[in-house]
Amino acid sequence: MLLRTVRSAALAACLLAADLALLTLYLNPEASLQRDGAGLLLGIVLPYALAGTLALAAIALLASAWGWPHAPRPPLEGLPWFASLSFVCVTIAASVYWLNLTSYRHSIPIVFVRALAAATACLAGAALVLLAVLADTWLFPNRGRGLSAALAVLAPASALALPLGLLPRFVPQPKPVPVRTERVQPARRIILVGLDGMSLGQIRDGVAQGSLPAFTRLLKRGAQGPLATLRPAEGPPIWTTIFTGRLPRDHGIKSFATYRLRGSRTSFELLPKGAFVGLLEKAGLVSTAPVTASSRKRRALWNALNAFGIQTGIVRFWATYPPEKVQGFMLSNYFHRLHDDASRAAETLYPPDLLAEVQGRAVDAADVDRALVAQFVDLSGEPPGDDIGWRRDLVERALAPDMTYQRAGAVLRAAYDPPFFATYFYGLDVLGHTFTRFAKPELFGDVPPEDVRRYGRVVDHYAAYLSEWVGDLEKGLRPGEVLIVISGYGMEPAPPWRRLLSWLTGGSASSGTHDHAPDGFFVAVGDGIRPGAMLQKASVLDVAPTILYLMGLPVARDMEGRVLTEILEEDFARAHPLTFVPSYESLAVTPVAGALDVELPLLPEETP
Repeated sequence: MLLRTVRSAALAACLLAADLALLTLYLNPEASLQRDGAGLLLGIVLPYALAGTLALAAIALLASAWGWPHAPRPPLEGLPWFASLSFVCVTIAASVYWLNLTSYRHSIPIVFVRALAAATACLAGAALVLLAVLADTWLFPNRGRGLSAALAVLAPASALALPLGLLPRFVPQPKPVPVRTERVQPARRIILVGLDGMSLGQIRDGVAQGSLPAFTRLLKRGAQGPLATLRPAEGPPIWTTIFTGRLPRDHGIKSFATYRLRGSRTSFELLPKGAFVGLLEKAGLVSTAPVTASSRKRRALWNALNAFGIQTGIVRFWATYPPEKVQGFMLSNYFHRLHDDASRAAETLYPPDLLAEVQGRAVDAADVDRALVAQFVDLSGEPPGDDIGWRRDLVERALAPDMTYQRAGAVLRAAYDPPFFATYFYGLDVLGHTFTRFAKPELFGDVPPEDVRRYGRVVDHYAAYLSEWVGDLEKGLRPGEVLIVISGYGMEPAPPWRRLLSWLTGGSASSGTHDHAPDGFFVAVGDGIRPGAMLQKASVLDVAPTILYLMGLPVARDMEGRVLTEILEEDFARAHPLTFVPSYESLAVTPVAGALDVELPLLPEETP
């Protein structure tokens, strides 16, 4: 009996493991079973089959020991528990397929989305058939098992065969022929500031409380509104969408990292969500590498502007390592990690002419003044320990990097004065993950009052700190300039199940999350922007077309967003008719610099 139960558990677990391997192929259209079969077998099928066999066998044996009702005549006499365990595995597979379908519907080609939806339906159908077999077994224990036995075999087989048969074939797109363009004079100069981890509701609350005076002026003088984000809300794919006007399925950056399965040379862009991929990484079966500039497959705003002879200045954004050879400058998001390494600092800035001046503006954690830290954390009676790691998150991961890029960006902007300047501050996002529980202790219930007193003001005060930098940019606006401040997503308290899952998997205890958090925001002020205008159903896809239009360039028809015409003054809109080009992919621009042959660790904030 024991051997037959283990055999049933092994067959059911292999079914689930094979379905997860197929799901990996759905999520990575350029991978193939023929080329990557060994990696899928070693990295996905074998570990899940082994772990699943042990788990399912234990469940079946415990159920038997506890007297769980067991039919005297199972559908398959030689495989007791097979129908029940197969039902469990197929149901899990259907749920995981559905989770990945809804999570990554913007990250895989439409044909694969449709096929994945059909495969999910097939798995759900197979689960229903197995449920009917189990119902027949339990309700009619003495009935013959001819039909039930056939269905108990066909349903699990179809749960594997149908998803395999529905898997589409990937067809690569042809490369466009480069086309030369003429230089143009931009209609407006643009300053773009990114502040992830902040929502429009948080801004309005701060304005009402008087803690965000800079945003008080911006909301009165300019246009505003929520900015719909993408799910899952992760920085690299969202900001690449902002700069390309394309969904992740087109621009190619789908997460913080790419994955390599042991036994395969293919770089996988996505691994199944909800399948505990982090445990595979800890077991050494999966390795990760951060996305780089060469991971992007579509032109970004700076490429389009450079094609028309317009200089650009880019500071810190995701997937800017190695920096591209742009007209203007680009400072990579790895500068704050490599600035004190003489041999590698030059890899983070293009052109490197002002590297010494930029390095001189870098701020190390030890350089952050205690008085500044005291604005965020109550340091009176400071305990000797640091159980929550607040100093690491506040000083090392938020203040020091944000101050570094603010100062370095100011030096570069003053030197080059590009018509398009974009900079990014990530510190509020980092702090939201750690300090939300202290800002909203009533939602957690286990926060000591002393911790609330010490850390409860960190998030709000940091938002005010960043708003001062935004206010300086707003006060310095010149005629013909527009300041745009946006966030890719907001932050919300982590639900109990997520905290429990982090604890079970050995992850960091996160108190804030942006997986299902509020959308981001869009605020614009300057020449041509109508004061008091409210956005109408805007999304991150609309930012690139709007910036191109404001600068007097045509909008590409293959961009999936629209120009936010509701924020424009009537005189500006009449003087600048909306024009289009088929695509910016065919423009003759400087290509992305190839990824350097170096090892780059994931930054702390890049952990998927």
